Amino acid sequence: MKAPAPVALPEEGNDEIDWDVRTGSGHRIVVGCASRTVAGKENDDRVGIARPGPDELESHGFAVAVAGGIGTDGSGGKAAAVAISAVLDDYYATPSGWTPNKAFERVLRACNDWLHSQNMRDTEADGAVATLSLLLLKDGRYFVAHVGDTRIYRGERDNFKVLTTDHLWPRHDLRHIPKRAVGLDTHLVVDFAEGDLGDEDSFILVTDGVWEVLGDVLLRDGVSSTGSPKLIADDLVAQAMDRQAKYMGRNDASAVVVRVCR
Repeated sequence: MKAPAPVALPEEGNDEIDWDVRTGSGHRIVVGCASRTVAGKENDDRVGIARPGPDELESHGFAVAVAGGIGTDGSGGKAAAVAISAVLDDYYATPSGWTPNKAFERVLRACNDWLHSQNMRDTEADGAVATLSLLLLKDGRYFVAHVGDTRIYRGERDNFKVLTTDHLWPRHDLRHIPKRAVGLDTHLVVDFAEGDLGDEDSFILVTDGVWEVLGDVLLRDGVSSTGSPKLIADDLVAQAMDRQAKYMGRNDASAVVVRVCR
């Protein structure tokens, strides 16, 4: 049985979402997210929060994801939306006996095949791809699936570190050209990571419009603040947009803040 459709951003008239759920392992999960872009530009980022029912929460866990679309005329946002749908909708239809890594690899490869075939069919367009980072909380553990230049950070007590690796070609002009992205090539290589949840854990999922603009120090300060995840996400995105405005930046900015406690 599939879980209800995930909550996704951006939605018309809505750039923030918060969510509160308690897992079977006794962890309480509170989530807040925000996504914005500059005036006159379509937002190519997508943020999603799964909405599993009790049975799906027990069998598949709780998942959130952030994706950054790359394409012209809004096609990047569509690619990001497809990637979010794959990991936050199709995942809950996979057999419960599969490991999270196996399930996410299957749904992401299927999504990659579809996006790549669409890009090959439309030879006049530049093609649309998506970078993506996903966090799953299940059975007292966290699982990460990642491709591209979105990032996931973890903050536990005084320890703050990035859990993902950027898949980018080195360039002197500092433009982000992905080595890996959903829809970029016929073969998709996904990075996976996992670990035990602490009694007090925090995670931040961000697109490059946040982490590149703010840097690790401001992100660490954000995850360690006492505000709600929704307020932290909104503040990080607002800071990123304000800083971009000073140098005419036009990058989308999206953040998901996940707080886990017992």
